[in-house]
Amino acid sequence: MIIFDSSYLVVLLHPNPAPAKDRENKPVSQFKERVAHLTQMMDVSNDTIGVPTPAMAEVLVRSGAARAKYVATLSDTWKFQILPFDSRAAIEAADLIAAIKTQKEKWETWAKVKFDIQIVSIAKAEAATVIYSDDKDIENYAKRFKIRVIRICDLPLPPPPEEALPIQENIPLGGQQDLNLKPPTSGVTATEVKQDAKAAGTADKNHQLQADPAHPPAIPGSHSGRAQGEAASKTPEAPAPDKGNAEK
Repeated sequence: MIIFDSSYLVVLLHPNPAPAKDRENKPVSQFKERVAHLTQMMDVSNDTIGVPTPAMAEVLVRSGAARAKYVATLSDTWKFQILPFDSRAAIEAADLIAAIKTQKEKWETWAKVKFDIQIVSIAKAEAATVIYSDDKDIENYAKRFKIRVIRICDLPLPPPPEEALPIQENIPLGGQQDLNLKPPTSGVTATEVKQDAKAAGTADKNHQLQADPAHPPAIPGSHSGRAQGEAASKTPEAPAPDKGNAEK
């Protein structure tokens, strides 16, 4: 299981997201292309993207008039899995809050802290291996659970267009086309197909004889062939003498 937080989802869904920043607060070049390339690779590998409900709420707050579209995309697409803040996540959140209070860390905006803790706790409850987040606080909280966080600046640049994977249209996300098992018909005549099949059969027969030189040649064993052979080996009988000619 991998997790996308709101910072990745906004870049993925919003038409004009705010530029991503690296750990030194510098703009990340081609940040939208990096995220798009990441999702394309996940589509090829059929990875499911977990979306914690607190992260979904943050995205919907920024969606404006496109809220219904965002909800439909995250809910109806099989690629995404909405992850609720359930009892398991609540237990993990309690442990994380207790650890933070023990170390007397300063609380920032309480609403954001709760959301960040809930996102990390859901990831821990779901046994997630990676959280894709551009939030430094989520990165710090995830370290306590030993969950790796990948920020947008950590993503590789997308390959040049000539090296990019071809994207086929009219295929659902993660979908695969059926294999075409029908024989070729366009540009190939029936005679050519028969000749190719005959050549393939001859090559296969020669290969078998070369592989086993001691193998004797095949002897025809059909009933019709044996009957014809026996008929050819027999000497035709002379016609019976005419009794009338013999008496003369």
